[in-house]
Amino acid sequence: MVALAVLIAARAAAAPPRHYYLSVGDSLAVGMQPNARGHDHPTGHGYADVVARRLATRIRGLQLVKLGCAGETSTTLVLTGPCRRSQLAQAESFLSSHRGSVSLITVNIGDNDIEESCFHAAAIDYACIENGLAAVRANIPVIIAALRSAAGDGVPIVGITDYDQFLAYWLRGAGGRSVARASVPVIARLNQVVDTLYREAGVHVADAAPQFGSTDLGHPTPLAGHGRVPRGVATLCRLTWACGKRLDDHPNDAGYGVLATVIERVVGRLRLA
Repeated sequence: MVALAVLIAARAAAAPPRHYYLSVGDSLAVGMQPNARGHDHPTGHGYADVVARRLATRIRGLQLVKLGCAGETSTTLVLTGPCRRSQLAQAESFLSSHRGSVSLITVNIGDNDIEESCFHAAAIDYACIENGLAAVRANIPVIIAALRSAAGDGVPIVGITDYDQFLAYWLRGAGGRSVARASVPVIARLNQVVDTLYREAGVHVADAAPQFGSTDLGHPTPLAGHGRVPRGVATLCRLTWACGKRLDDHPNDAGYGVLATVIERVVGRLRLA
């Protein structure tokens, strides 16, 4: 019995302490992608999965916890929505019960506040945009304050800004090109609002838009089946599923890898437990 107790104690001592990376947000936070039938489902290839695998070489015993929910807005994240639960309440509970063991939190939220109902193939509903931005301004400070209170002051939080999925409308004729052009300042404004809110709350920002060419409607670039298109459109088509028969804005494996790299550049400057 003494020998067994010594063996158990030795194994416990050899095991690395557990550390956690918490991914909070919408469908991107759980790596959503379409399957062979075109049905979106969570995968193990999202940006959080890639970041966690890369960070595991730096932080022994790191475990990824994904709380994201498809269709989540900043309002439903606080209250309850598509996943029939309050994601924020779940995050607070996890952070409180694992206080001192969380190494990183990432958050991507806000794009569904305007993108789900304000953009259409023929037009943009600008009144809807204003309402969505008002919700983002009201909710993001609440979300970050709650995460910070539950996690403690020493845990880094990285907020991720959006890319412009609506550049895919460029491929749908003259009307689509008009919407694609008009989407650029709208998504840029959303990102500016979100970026400001994050920074004011002490959150580090990972800006995804430049890597997806979200403001680049110049530099004609060959795109199979479509001739030459703006470089931003070609980049979006290469990194997401948005240019298929339906506008599925989720990144593909390459796109999630790009998001992960953007996050890693920010995390690389941080001190992680």
